[in-house]
Amino acid sequence: MTKMTNLNNTEKEHRILSHTDVLPDVPEDIFPMVLTSATQELFECRADEDVTQNNPYKLLKKDDILHDMKARAAVSDFHPVKQTVLNYPGEELLLVFDRDFKYGQSFYLVLTEEAKQRILQPPVSTDEEEPEEESEQYVCRTPEPQQPWVSLGSELEIEEESVKDTRERLKYLVSRVRKKFGAPVNFTDRNALESKEGYIECTSYQDRNFRLIQMERNSATQAVLNLKSSATQTQRTFPRNMYTQYKPRELTEEEKENYMSSENLKNFASSAFSRFEIAIQQNKIMDVFFDDWQALSEGDIAFGGKADTYLKEYQSFTDLQFSKDKSISCIKWHPTISGVIAVSVTEKMSFEERINGSTKLLLNPPLILFWSFSDPINPQLRLECPDDVLSFDFCPSDPNIIIGGCMNGQIVLWDVTAHAQRLHGKRSGERRTTSAYPENEIPVLLYCAVSSIENGHKAPVTDVQWLPENFEISITGVPVENQNQICVQVVTCAPDCCVMFWDIRAPRPAAHSQAERKQKMEEKQLENPRGIPNTFKYLDLSWKPLIKVYESVAVFVNETYKQCHLNMAILIIIILS
Repeated sequence: MTKMTNLNNTEKEHRILSHTDVLPDVPEDIFPMVLTSATQELFECRADEDVTQNNPYKLLKKDDILHDMKARAAVSDFHPVKQTVLNYPGEELLLVFDRDFKYGQSFYLVLTEEAKQRILQPPVSTDEEEPEEESEQYVCRTPEPQQPWVSLGSELEIEEESVKDTRERLKYLVSRVRKKFGAPVNFTDRNALESKEGYIECTSYQDRNFRLIQMERNSATQAVLNLKSSATQTQRTFPRNMYTQYKPRELTEEEKENYMSSENLKNFASSAFSRFEIAIQQNKIMDVFFDDWQALSEGDIAFGGKADTYLKEYQSFTDLQFSKDKSISCIKWHPTISGVIAVSVTEKMSFEERINGSTKLLLNPPLILFWSFSDPINPQLRLECPDDVLSFDFCPSDPNIIIGGCMNGQIVLWDVTAHAQRLHGKRSGERRTTSAYPENEIPVLLYCAVSSIENGHKAPVTDVQWLPENFEISITGVPVENQNQICVQVVTCAPDCCVMFWDIRAPRPAAHSQAERKQKMEEKQLENPRGIPNTFKYLDLSWKPLIKVYESVAVFVNETYKQCHLNMAILIIIILS
């Protein structure tokens, strides 16, 4: 056993000699060494865990090293430096993790106290030549005053306004167990209510022992070229009450005769006489105090009565079921039937209320009500909408076709041809002979077609307008003449900075097989259970805009120009950004 120990010591000494021969730059107070995994676990200096490249230092107690050498004898990694450790004056030795193998091994032990301080507190290197060059290039010099500064007692004011410490500053010391220096920190979640020290509330209060007295500070700065100081001494008199009286200046008799006989006065009187005479005559002919604005109003038309200049209510339409607690978004007169108006009603809800009350809106869909002057209590017809309609319009060439713009950006089409006879209805003094509906039943008509949400507006549709029947817009955006003289296109706009052109005509028929044609014929023969007209069935949920114009401004001419020539029928100015 003794021979084996001597052999190990000889091998270690040979290893030290060979290492110093290979790396002659190793300082004498540093000993490179290799630590086994067991030694790293024992002294808590595991590579890349306890010691890292950013924190490579580990302080080892001298007693722990001696105990390890005593316990493991020659097997200990610190055995080659046993005598150096015994002669070390301090109580802790510095072990450094050499990740880059600067001295040939993964660790090295500092053997002297001076080297320990040199490594832990390296001297700060200062280059004096570079700052001098920079200071010569970028020097900000204060301009020197032309006259010497003379103190006038402002030092006291500056000293009073300066902030000074009235007590010693508080110092806080945060300590940690030395064996936990450089150890990784693990943060975990903890409930503040589980421990008393988890949460401390520090509320503010007024402490009478500490009061800060704020001094009044008044300072001013003025830049002048030359400063001149002067002083004067005034004689102080006893204050007394004073008064001032004004007296008009009057001319003497001699001065009056001189002014009246002067040529300047005669020339002025002769030049101003004609204008003065005309002014006097106008005052006699016309009352200058007469109020012309009051004379513009109408006079009394009766005995002591006044003119009836206010508007009176002619007719009112009320419905406690469909329009109660709702707001009117659009009103349109029927273009061919007199005494019939269409009104779209919307819910008074914000955006959040609409989301929360979506179920209620599905159960009570929005409506467009048709009212007649002959029956102001019951609506004549109800048009069901997929969402609140902000604007709608009758087709000029076929008033039974109605288009509307919804709040969700969709475009809706209705066909009221089947209910046109009901809208004509009974007039005052007439009696309805035939009726397809009971007297108290109000028919509900569903929409024929609705556009797809993906291809529509991204904001509520604020206005819809039919293009005149004598012209249309091509796919390229060029106005062309409409040979059929039927309105087939619609323009819509919304706050999403987009103007869209829609076409209600059916798309071009594609080549279909005989089986598909037979299937379509069978579908046409099926009855519609809900009574929805098949007028625009080909557009339902597949209707897309013909043209989209983004970030544009469209200006349309008045309705009176719609019957003019194609070149003068409508003016569309589109300014692209």
